[in-house]
Formats: sequence, structure tokens, C-alpha cells
Amino acid sequence: MQLADYLTIIRRRWWIILLVAAIAAASALVFSRIQERLYRSEASYLVVPNRYDNGLLIVLRDRMNSFRSVALAPIQLEKISAELQLDRSADWMLRHVAIQPRPEEQLIIIQVDYPDAAMAPRIADAIGNNMAALIAQQNTTIEGTDRINVRVNQPARPAILHRPQTRVNVLAGAVLGLILGLLLAFLLEALDDTLKTPADVERYVTLTTLGAIPSVGTEPATAALRLKADSRRLT
Repeated sequence: MQLADYLTIIRRRWWIILLVAAIAAASALVFSRIQERLYRSEASYLVVPNRYDNGLLIVLRDRMNSFRSVALAPIQLEKISAELQLDRSADWMLRHVAIQPRPEEQLIIIQVDYPDAAMAPRIADAIGNNMAALIAQQNTTIEGTDRINVRVNQPARPAILHRPQTRVNVLAGAVLGLILGLLLAFLLEALDDTLKTPADVERYVTLTTLGAIPSVGTEPATAALRLKADSRRLT
């Protein structure tokens, strides 16, 4: 098929393409409306050694994942939930709390998604401060020069809407709908074996069209019969 054939199919079945795109966009809008609204707050903590040498920096980078495990221990999350009166289980907290170590920057990023925009920063700060306290407690058993400290780099920022992203979802649904609509239009065209235009005849029989028989409407013929009947009555 040539490009002109594809354009002809699109012009012929444009309503199917637009209908599928509209249905997909509407579905994405409904899905966004029924999703639980979650607000995200983020805090960052700086991980610094008591002395700077290559050996201790390597240990610091290796231990950052262990710091994450300590902060996300179920017993610690349940304690924070009880302190803030969240009435949330540790499993729920694990699904809505993310801790990302960044060894190259010596940072630990804490992200919290919560339905209440005012509570999300409080949870992020509580988890970060609890982690810093646990690391400080571990440092009591380590020689002073070998200690690794966790300090607040950026307190939890005001929460912003993280989910649902209604505009993004609707746009993605419309684009997906256009693609599906195009595929459906071409599929229907492939299944349709009727000949509608002289170009269809030439394509299927590989012969040049010499002429076409015009369609004759029924209204002119009916009018002619009426004229004949009237003339007979006059004679």
C-alpha cells in the first residue's frame, strides 16, 4: 500500500479513530478520579565520617544500605505510626515510604506518600530523625575517629500531589486511544473485501478502469412515469 492508500483509510474511518481515542481518554479520567490521592514529601540527610580517608569513605558507602534497612525495620515503622497516631501497619508504611541512599553524594533521601498533605512531611521527618538517633546509638560502640554520623541536610519539604496525575493520564490515554483507533481502522479495512471506488477495482484486478456506470436514482424515473400517466389522462 502507498501513502495515499493509508490516508484514504484514515479519511474513510476517521470517526472510529476519534471514538476510540475519546473512550480511552475518558477511561483514563475516570481512573484518575477513583484513585487515592497521595501527597509526597521529601527529606534528605547527610552522611559524614568523623575523619576523611579513603578507607572510611568506602565503609561509609557500604553502610548506607544498612542504614536504610535499620530505618525501615517494621518495629521502627510501627513505633513511628504509634507516635504520630497514624493507625497504619508496618506493611502499609513500607509501601508508602522509600529511602534512597546516594553514596556518591553522601546523601540519604527519604520520600513519603500519604493521603494527608500536612502529615506527609511529619512522617518523613520522624523517619529521618529516628534513623539518625539509631545510628548515633550504634556509634557509642565504635571508636570516635571511625564513627559515621547522620545529620539533617534538608528537612521535609511541603507535600505536593504525587498521584493521580490526571492530565498526564488523560493525555497518555488519548495517545494510546489514537494508536488503537488507527490499528482498528486498518484491521477493519483489511477485513472489508468490498469494492467501493475505481481505485479499489484497479488494485484488486490489476487492470486499468476504462469507464464507470453511473447510478440512476429512483426519483427521476418516478417523475417520468407520473408525466406519462398525466398525458394519457389528458388524451
